[in-house]
Amino acid sequence: MAAKAKILIIEDSPTQAAVIADVVKKAGHQPAIYTDIAAGISQIIVKERPDLVLLDLHLLDANGNQIADGFQVCREIKRSPMKPGVVVVSAEGDEEAVQWAIMQGADAFLQK
Repeated sequence: MAAKAKILIIEDSPTQAAVIADVVKKAGHQPAIYTDIAAGISQIIVKERPDLVLLDLHLLDANGNQIADGFQVCREIKRSPMKPGVVVVSAEGDEEAVQWAIMQGADAFLQK
């Protein structure tokens, strides 16, 4: 049996994060959810050591204010020594957003 992959889920909505985590668990992998990345994405990557990151593109606080730019977070993840795979998961799915995410280092883009 293949080893479980550790999947880091960065999603500002706890409800959506739970749904994604459930899918990850059902696929036989280990999810780690972060709805707040105030500690800094570099520190989270070092702590969790994920094989893959599922990254929401628009990270908002409870008041709807943007707390992090998903494109910038993607670049930071890809600069980390571990360089885990990054899949951007977003409600935004126009071709420009997809191409920009790939240019920032995302390995794939999934529309919610």
